[in-house]
Amino acid sequence: MFDSNICKIPDSLLSLGTKKSFPKGSSIYKINKEITNCYFILSGMLKIYIDHENGRRSILDFAGKYDWLGELSLFCVEKDIKENKILEEITCIEYDLNGLRKICKEDAEISYYFATYTANKLLMRSYRMSEYMNYSLEKRLASFILKYHNNGKYNIPHTDVSEYMNVSYRHLLFVIKKFCEDGLLEKEKGYIVTDFNKLKEISNNFK
Repeated sequence: MFDSNICKIPDSLLSLGTKKSFPKGSSIYKINKEITNCYFILSGMLKIYIDHENGRRSILDFAGKYDWLGELSLFCVEKDIKENKILEEITCIEYDLNGLRKICKEDAEISYYFATYTANKLLMRSYRMSEYMNYSLEKRLASFILKYHNNGKYNIPHTDVSEYMNVSYRHLLFVIKKFCEDGLLEKEKGYIVTDFNKLKEISNNFK
């Protein structure tokens, strides 16, 4: 039924969870709390970040439609829970972690799915740093918008994106303005994507 951003989720897995929603501004996981559930996102967006002792913040990733949260805990104990904040209301399927671990031991298809998903996710993260050092912001931002828009609407705060991409806020605004002037985006309570084909041309299959 659903394809994740990396691989197809088995239909049998979808029926095992419970549908749930989280409001904008809330967190799914709490610091210093044990992870007891994992989630398959159907809609919405959140950011994952670390606040450092020196007061600076590093945004590690964003998670959106058809991404998983907490799936690493199926295979290992995550001692350091990352800060997370919902940017757009999230609708997801919630799974009990212990129950899902048991199913992974009994169902080879589901176990292989999670192993494949997790391996590919980690590989994509490892590639991202080198790619971001070797491609223009225009190319990276076009790919980012294509990945994280919500039904044609793009609303991720510029401060978050500039931190994530390790560029200045001013540089990011310059490229956003250019995209608007070139007819790729339209400013309207955030942004509306008006030319998907042109964004795809610019991104040129950037991961």
